[in-house]
Amino acid sequence: MATRATPPGLVRPLFDGPVDVVGDVHGEYGPLLELLDRLGYDATGNNKENRRLVFVGDLVDRGPDSPGVIRVVRRLIEAGKAQMVLGNHELNLLRGERKHGNHWFWGETESICKNQTRISYQETAPSEAWRRATLKFFSSLPLALERSDCRVVHACWKSSSIDNLRSFDGNPIDAYRFFEAEACRTISEAGLVEGDIRYDIMYQNQNPVRVVTSGLEFQSQAPFFSGGKWREVDRCRWWDNDTDDKITYEPNDPLCIIGHYWRRFPAHEEVPQELTKVSGPSLFPCVDPCSALGAGKNIMCVDWSVGIRYEERGNGCPMGGLGTALGALRLPEREVILHDGRKYNMN
Repeated sequence: MATRATPPGLVRPLFDGPVDVVGDVHGEYGPLLELLDRLGYDATGNNKENRRLVFVGDLVDRGPDSPGVIRVVRRLIEAGKAQMVLGNHELNLLRGERKHGNHWFWGETESICKNQTRISYQETAPSEAWRRATLKFFSSLPLALERSDCRVVHACWKSSSIDNLRSFDGNPIDAYRFFEAEACRTISEAGLVEGDIRYDIMYQNQNPVRVVTSGLEFQSQAPFFSGGKWREVDRCRWWDNDTDDKITYEPNDPLCIIGHYWRRFPAHEEVPQELTKVSGPSLFPCVDPCSALGAGKNIMCVDWSVGIRYEERGNGCPMGGLGTALGALRLPEREVILHDGRKYNMN
């Protein structure tokens, strides 16, 4: 299949017309196919309403079939039927970083459930040639998409970070390394050393590639276990405009669609309460799972935690029992459609 030419740059134009913006997939191949079917797409990406797909990143890791998900999405992108921004999980693979849930890429099995007592089923990368081709595909993708009424980024739209990426000439991993070196110089000038929480926070927040793919971070009130390890630095609700970095996302700014942040629907009543606890502070206290965020209600997170379905399987819970789902936000309708057929209005 011939690859269609795409505009260069790390911040690119978002499709015109009606789009369906799909949340983090995390290797959940079955729910992805169900969702595409419910949205009205065939296997070639055609849609009778002439809609197109946009993926917010984190196609991979933790779920049972990351290679299958990549195959489907890559085919749609190369046919001109879909766009995608990189998430932090794709960035980890580009960096060659072994992280919780991504050992499948190197042909390795892994215990990823919290209790660490069982191996989760994960399809592994089929060959070294496939790994090289996948990394080449990821390195061709942008970090943000925009049009006059909408922006798409995996985790955080911070204007200064976007401006730095907009002016950078190179691919995502080139940008990561360039800005990492700049951040390390700033950290050194501040006299900080590894092991200092301030080092970790500055290392994260001074690199625009890290900011847009995994958000801004701050010191947590207490250590917590997440992603296979104990953490002292946590994600912050940048949409509330109360961070040290003083992000301001104005009420009249375009709708910004993000993933990354693990919102959930209510858990099933039969699921033991100890299994439903969120790791670390909740980023969505008392917020409806289909509610827009921010003072202007113009930021929407479309990650409904399908990436923890491995915990549902590992603990014998029904699928969706922890409040998980894969979904898409339809524009301009502002309607949420989940892979199981539920529909909600963004509110």
